[in-house]
Amino acid sequence: MTKLSTLTLTMLAMTLAGATLMSPLVSAQSIEDQLVTIDPPGSVDTRPFGISPSRDIVGLYITANGMTHGFLLSAGEYTTIDVPGAIRTNALAINARGDIVGRYDIGAVAHGYLLRDGVFTTIDFPGAAGFSVLTDIDPAGRVVGRYRGSDGKFHGFLLANGVFTTIDHFDSSGNPDMGTQGIQGMAINPSGTIAGYYQDLSGTFHAFLLDQSVYTTIDPPDAKATGGPGGILKIAPDGTVGGSYTGIDDLPAPCGCAGHGFIYRNNTFSRFDVPGAQATSVTGVNPSGDIVGVYTDQLNRRHGFLAPRAAK
Repeated sequence: MTKLSTLTLTMLAMTLAGATLMSPLVSAQSIEDQLVTIDPPGSVDTRPFGISPSRDIVGLYITANGMTHGFLLSAGEYTTIDVPGAIRTNALAINARGDIVGRYDIGAVAHGYLLRDGVFTTIDFPGAAGFSVLTDIDPAGRVVGRYRGSDGKFHGFLLANGVFTTIDHFDSSGNPDMGTQGIQGMAINPSGTIAGYYQDLSGTFHAFLLDQSVYTTIDPPDAKATGGPGGILKIAPDGTVGGSYTGIDDLPAPCGCAGHGFIYRNNTFSRFDVPGAQATSVTGVNPSGDIVGVYTDQLNRRHGFLAPRAAK
């Protein structure tokens, strides 16, 4: 890995918008809780996806030549993450040990990877049809992700103690109820609770929790869709979930995008919008309540952000 540069922080004021039946997150006037933009040098598109207990942040960035690289932001310094031979690398999650998981592409095939102690290990779901991605890893090393099956649908999976288990969404009668996009987004916390997005048979996306084999749908009260294709969310040790949704009354912005970040904590939803942004998504949350995510500015460029302790 190659060190890029020392971090230069751009501090912004943070405002927190509460939707109907949704609570505010924290005081916007708190000096401690200020928004920090995240853009590796040379990036024209930055998307953080995960944050560790020590505030190490991972994600992807795209350069002007169209190349996609993973990155690690630790102790104020960026490090590029590129799997050797890959045409694209994403870093999607990091645990307390510093293990990083994500996706890399060679040709038209997407593979999952684990980066541990400087060594890349490819991890693909057995029999996957050209697409596997690792989306989260807990402190014990259990991994969750997604794969495309021979049926053409995307499925979730858990890898624990060397054993792969497929995770699909089922209705209250125990019947599969997924559309063609299947499972999108998978996260796991230390207690083994899994959070994800799924597309139902009507084509609408929802968020869900899977705890002790019980599925619970969690959608913000004003949501038209929660998550979406390729969506990212995370779940903290206390069960706090950070994700994104599109509201019933949202109209596409000039960027063609729309949406808000959300925090789900203690059975209550809170909306999170970066001030002045066309769209915002929350993609990571750690035990301290620090959140990371992505926003689109008025010039249609995506940036990353860190909001310290915004979920507490």
